[in-house]
Amino acid sequence: MSTSPAVGFPAAPIHDLARQRRKVVSDDETVRSLARSLVRRVTELCDGDSAMRRPLLDLTEHGVRCLLVPVTPEAHDLLSPREHEVARMVSRGYTNKQIAGVLEISLNTVSAHMRRIFTKLGVGTRAAMVAALTGENLAAV
Repeated sequence: MSTSPAVGFPAAPIHDLARQRRKVVSDDETVRSLARSLVRRVTELCDGDSAMRRPLLDLTEHGVRCLLVPVTPEAHDLLSPREHEVARMVSRGYTNKQIAGVLEISLNTVSAHMRRIFTKLGVGTRAAMVAALTGENLAAV
């Protein structure tokens, strides 16, 4: 068996290299086909109202089942650890100024955390933020 002088690996016959190249191209085509299927299915389902109830993609390719389902993260999973800390303090009745003092950060930083929390949770008030994080429904009150 000869070795490649540049790297010391066994030299592969030319036909083996061609076969490996065809396999890579074949694998690439499989991935492209799966991606096209995914895009097609997501496009179809985005038009329906019940899109969040059904799988976006459910197909079997080469004996492997691919199932893509929509997942809505919990409100508390959206926040960073620092945002959790700020939200916890708000739920205990702290003002922004008190939060800044306890956490030793500026009032502007607390305000920035609050804006990001409100945006991530889709709320506009401190009470709605606390309700979203505790799972309460303010509309029912």
